Amino acid sequence: MAQPLFLIIDDERNFREFLGEALEGEGYAVLHAATACAGLQAARESLPRVVLLDQNLPDQTGLSLLPELRRLPVMPVIIVITAHAEVGYAVDALKAGAFHYLPKPFAFADLLDVLAQATITCSDVAPLHVHSTAMQSIIGTSPIVEEVKRQLARVAASPVQVVLVQGESGTGKELASRAIHAASARHAAPFVAVNCAALSDTLLLSELFGHERGAFTDARQQKKGVFELAHGGTLLLDEVSEMGARAQAALLRALEQRSITRVGGHGEVKVDVRVVAATNRDLHQLVGSGQFRADLYHRLNVVRLILPALRERAGDIERIAEHISRDIAHRYSEPARPFTTAAQTVLALYNWPGNVRELRNAVERAYVISVGPGIDVCDLPDEVRLGCDVETMTAPTPTTDVACTGFQDAKREVVDHFEHAFLLSALRHAGGNVTLASERAGVLRQVFQRLLIRHGIEPDAFRNAARARGRQSD
Repeated sequence: MAQPLFLIIDDERNFREFLGEALEGEGYAVLHAATACAGLQAARESLPRVVLLDQNLPDQTGLSLLPELRRLPVMPVIIVITAHAEVGYAVDALKAGAFHYLPKPFAFADLLDVLAQATITCSDVAPLHVHSTAMQSIIGTSPIVEEVKRQLARVAASPVQVVLVQGESGTGKELASRAIHAASARHAAPFVAVNCAALSDTLLLSELFGHERGAFTDARQQKKGVFELAHGGTLLLDEVSEMGARAQAALLRALEQRSITRVGGHGEVKVDVRVVAATNRDLHQLVGSGQFRADLYHRLNVVRLILPALRERAGDIERIAEHISRDIAHRYSEPARPFTTAAQTVLALYNWPGNVRELRNAVERAYVISVGPGIDVCDLPDEVRLGCDVETMTAPTPTTDVACTGFQDAKREVVDHFEHAFLLSALRHAGGNVTLASERAGVLRQVFQRLLIRHGIEPDAFRNAARARGRQSD
C-alpha cells in the first residue's frame, strides 16, 4: 500500500529537511520544493495528499499559489505557514481555501494535530479517503476521549500495519478498530473480525489462514482464511492474548513475512492487511509469566492505543446513556425516553466495572421495564442502584419541615446533599486528585474547587487514603 504523499514548499532547506525526516517517521512519503514554481510542478506531477505551503517564497507568495493548488485534479489539504504571525494573512489564507494556518515556529505535535483534524473533517478531499462519521461513533467530549480520537485518526492516516488496542472489557475496542478502518485509505476494503478466545489453536489456525482440501477430516474443499478475506483492509484479532503457542508462532511469521500458508498447503499467499490486535489483558505481564511470546509482543506493540474505562470519563456517561436510549427507541420504533435527574445522578456515580457494555445493558433493561415517559431510578438494575456510592441518592430527604420551610428551602437542601455526596465520590475515585476529579466530572477545575471550599471538603484526606491503600497493596 502506497504511503500518503506530503509536499513541503519552503525556501529554508534546514527546515524542509528536518520536517521531512519527522514526517517520514510518521509514515509519510515526502517531497521538497524551494520555490512556488517548483512546488506547483511537483504538485501537478505527484498529486500530494497534503501541502505545507510557506507564505514567503522567492518567486511569489504562498497566497498567490493557493488557487493553483486548489485547481489540481485531486485537491490536497493545504496548510499555510509563515514566519510572521499576521492575523490578516491568516484570514486571507483560510478564505482562499487553506485548511489551516500555522505560524513559525510551531511544534511538530501541532502539525500532527492539524493532520489528525483534517483526517476526520475533510471528507470532501478525495486523497484522504475519510468518512467524517468514522470518529463520531465514539461518543464523548471529555479530554481523555478527545485525545483517544486524535490518536485513532493519526493511526488511521498512517501506513502502519500493526496496531495494539488495550482496554478493559466493554471499553469499545472493536468500535475503535472499526473507526480506524473507516477513517483510513483502506475503508473500501473489508473489515474482518475474529475472536481468538472462542477457538482452539487448531481451529484458529484454519480460521486465520484457511486450509486446503483434504488438510484434515471434513476439509472437503479449499477455504480462505480471514487474512485473505481481509486483503487490502483491516483484520481485528480480538482477545489476541488468548492465543495458544502454535497460533502465536504462526501469527508472528505472518506478520513478519506479510504472507500466509494455508493449513495443509505449501505455497505462500501474499496478503496486505492492517492487523489490529485487541486485548483486555496486560501482554507485558503475560510475557513475564511465559504465557505470551516476547517476540510476538514486540511485533504487536508497534503502535499501542489504550482505551479509558468508563469510570475515567464520568462526564461522558449521561451523553452515552442518552445516545443508547435513542438508539433503542429507534430500534423499537418508540419515542425516546429521557432520564430523570435522579437517574442521571445514579448513572454518573456508579463505578461501571463492565464499562460501556454494562451501561448499554442497564439502559436497555431500564427502557424495557419503565412505564412512564422517562427512565427513573427505580427502572435501573439493582446492582447499579445499590452500587451507587451515595447511600440515599435515590430519594434524598430534606431534614427540615417542608410544610414550614417551603419548596425553595427544601430544594436547596436536597441540592446541597447531592453536591456534597457527588464531590466525595469524585474525589474518592480520583484518589484526591482535584484536576482528575474535575475532568471526569466534566466541571471546570475552578468551579470544582469552589464547591469543595463551600462544602468544607479537604482533598488531602483522600490523597492520604489512596497512599495508605498503595502501601497496603505493596
